Amino acid sequence: MAYRIKRKEGVAEAVRRIVREQLRGAIAVALDRTMAQDERVHEVRTRLKRSRAALALIRREVGEEAERDDRRLRDVGRLLSRPRDVAVQAQTFRALGARVQSGLPPRLVARLGTTEQQIRGELHPEEVERDLRQTARALSRLRRELGTWGVTGSRRAIGTGVTRTYRRGLEKLAAARARPTPERFHDWRKQVKALSYELRIICSAVPELTTTLIPKVEKLGEILGEVHDLDGLKATAERHPDWFGRAADGQSVLSAVDERRAALESEALTLAGSVFAGRARDVRALVETGWEIWRKGPGATAAQAQAE
Repeated sequence: MAYRIKRKEGVAEAVRRIVREQLRGAIAVALDRTMAQDERVHEVRTRLKRSRAALALIRREVGEEAERDDRRLRDVGRLLSRPRDVAVQAQTFRALGARVQSGLPPRLVARLGTTEQQIRGELHPEEVERDLRQTARALSRLRRELGTWGVTGSRRAIGTGVTRTYRRGLEKLAAARARPTPERFHDWRKQVKALSYELRIICSAVPELTTTLIPKVEKLGEILGEVHDLDGLKATAERHPDWFGRAADGQSVLSAVDERRAALESEALTLAGSVFAGRARDVRALVETGWEIWRKGPGATAAQAQAE
């Protein structure tokens, strides 16, 4: 089924269905050895992020039971942190070589390709298989033991959940503008990704979001994801300067990373001006009114929704 709430579903019922579907898919991918390991690790972690974003819509309203399930989802995701980090760093070195090959000598571009292989060599494939099997077992237990939850006032719950994430995105944006450190951009990125997932879940109820806000939020998430990957790549390069031979070559690589990151940071902050242009309370009003009209079915009007 689609990653969205259906018109006739209760909110808690819909969120539980969505989470269970994501976990079922994650288990299947984790155990599917016909797929490349990098793809499996990425897909499992993505499904866990989608699950947590869905749960975040109602977590405050549900209370401790939902908080417990969210912690368990977070902890399972950490089982694949190392394979994910290694894969991303290797891929980022390769991508960086492709982007900056005109600005670096051929021998150094070739060195970036060698570095990709060195990074991948840090993790044996059987170690990754072990982590994937362990993750699948943990997800199976979690899926069986998932809470039943319960939410009253679906419009208020949905409006509160989306508005909370939007407001956090605004706060993290302000922090990143004030002091653009890797940590602050990473914190901002997490809120942007959470917002993109939440908007997808409710997009049937508020179709305006599909053509306006969602594409911008998802694009912003992609840019911030690349920024995060470059920050990880730079940290790795600084820890292993000998991978690049001469000190000057290592510095050239770091300069290329900094140049690419600066361009992406500027692009992200410019796009953020459009994504976070509205006030949180206006986003809430749009979501709650759209939700009520949608739940009433065809023919309902905004005036009818606001009157209740």
